[in-house]
Amino acid sequence: MILQPDKTYNVQKGDTLESIAKSQGIDVMELLRNNPNTSNRELYTGEELVISYADKRTAAVRTNGFAYPFIDRRTLEKTLPYLTYLTIYSYRITENGGLTEVDDSEIIQMARAYRVAPIMFITASNEGSSVNTDIAHTLISNMEIQTAFINNILANLHGKGYYGINIDTPFVQPQDRQAYVKFIANITERLNSEGFFVTVTIAPSTFEVSTGIIYEGIDYTGLSQAANNVLYQLTYVWRYPHSLPISILPFDAIIQTLDKALRLISPEKFVLGFSNVGYLWEFPFFSAIINVNFINYNSAIELANDTGSSILFNEPSRSSYFQFIDSGLEYMTWLKDIRALYPMLEYAQSNEIQGISLWNIMYFITNTWLVINALYVIEKI
Repeated sequence: MILQPDKTYNVQKGDTLESIAKSQGIDVMELLRNNPNTSNRELYTGEELVISYADKRTAAVRTNGFAYPFIDRRTLEKTLPYLTYLTIYSYRITENGGLTEVDDSEIIQMARAYRVAPIMFITASNEGSSVNTDIAHTLISNMEIQTAFINNILANLHGKGYYGINIDTPFVQPQDRQAYVKFIANITERLNSEGFFVTVTIAPSTFEVSTGIIYEGIDYTGLSQAANNVLYQLTYVWRYPHSLPISILPFDAIIQTLDKALRLISPEKFVLGFSNVGYLWEFPFFSAIINVNFINYNSAIELANDTGSSILFNEPSRSSYFQFIDSGLEYMTWLKDIRALYPMLEYAQSNEIQGISLWNIMYFITNTWLVINALYVIEKI
């Protein structure tokens, strides 16, 4: 996709982003989205800014980005104009229904300054990324601990200025299927009554996507009715660190999985989640002991240059990849670029999906955000 400016403006002495936006009849956030290189710096007399692009946007979307609290502040400032929600990763649930502490006050304030709604991400996973099924079952079945858990959530929401929560759906035992839906409904009822928003994340495994078999412990329709939103995160891979990432599967299999999910979750509540990180692993691998490492897009490109590797494109998966040898060991790197992102965005548009989400925004990838901005009017809360 080639973006062609429709209208530009040459900066005059004394101009600011605010004065230019006002004179051109656009929002400051729109000006920043069209010119991400203007973030965090002064304008230079004579530089050309894009006021609008030739491609006319026909749909609105709500965007979400995941970030750790230690995200580089300059990266965050460049990204916030493109976001509706900023989901901060992560609050972990304790055995008594408490929540671990997160140092997130500064980035919550930054999000609010850019009219972005900060979201608490809550998970039953431990530090090693595996799900604590005992905690999950206790929350579902013990009403005293469940009530304490909801009260602790509300204390954080009120105390820190959050807009709402995103709660990770754990490995739910089939016998707890309906109890988990009731648990989410209880949370939503309490939080909505106090003005807060609830999203649940469903993260299918590589097995589910490749086979089309939906795990019976998760009631997709029930959860979509119980919560305000459902984030269907296709590349949420930390829960399955010893399996191949979903992004290397055939694109047709991913689309079939999305089609099935959309028959169970209404598009107006559906948030399509995908990844902009790369994956690096060592050859040869065995399915039982695969250990996939993450690599950000920019670092993957640098690694390809440093190792003299040619970046190839795998059409079935819509993924770029390269191989290299280091100290006698062979490695494979797999990453998504704009050729993978664009068909996902087209799918979201054609199915009138209300939201898209990126894991993660720790690094700014200019092309990703420029294309999203070109296709959609990005909503602010």
